[in-house]
Amino acid sequence: MKNCNRVTFAIMLLSSIFAMQLFSSCGPSVQLTASWKNNNVRSAPFSKILVMAIGKDLEKRRMGEDNIKLELNKHGLTVATSLDEFGPDFAKMNDSAGMRGILLDKQFDAVLTVRVLNVDEHDRWIPGDVYYGPLGFYRGFYGYYFRVWGYYNQPGYLITDVEVLLESNLYEVSTGELLWSGQSKAFSRNPTPAIARHYAKNIIKDMINKKVIIP
Repeated sequence: MKNCNRVTFAIMLLSSIFAMQLFSSCGPSVQLTASWKNNNVRSAPFSKILVMAIGKDLEKRRMGEDNIKLELNKHGLTVATSLDEFGPDFAKMNDSAGMRGILLDKQFDAVLTVRVLNVDEHDRWIPGDVYYGPLGFYRGFYGYYFRVWGYYNQPGYLITDVEVLLESNLYEVSTGELLWSGQSKAFSRNPTPAIARHYAKNIIKDMINKKVIIP
């Protein structure tokens, strides 16, 4: 009977540990940390929105634009990406009057841009599984040396923390006025499709809640 109880307890313990690991691994990898709405502009439905990611990495731009477009489409909005509509060099265009004319000709009335503001990386020391404490027999140099050197042989001794700040801006095409701005924080330099989807969902939800975008 005792053995049965021990087995049951062990199974419950392993299940709890697995659940905790699964929960921690599914935590948000990107968060909307702040947003602003232009209260001087009256909300109105948009007939056609252009999504434009600004940056050098074409793959990341594609992932960002496609996921934001998909999220806006879910709310019944007509959306196009800059890469599909104009190609990769359109985001580099520095003629504001020319860009405005092109967008109006294509019947866009809003532009949603995405760009990276900053990337911060720093290394963090993780001691691993070895207990740390100034025990008496480690006060001599040799015991200390051999013990501490063991840290370097353990996985995860040195890890790199990454913090990426992203900015999203929604503009009115006809006036060029900023309608909404949001700042997000991601924890990976290389976004996955899941991160891109979560990012898109965050910013679109906030714009809809603030009635900047009307589905």
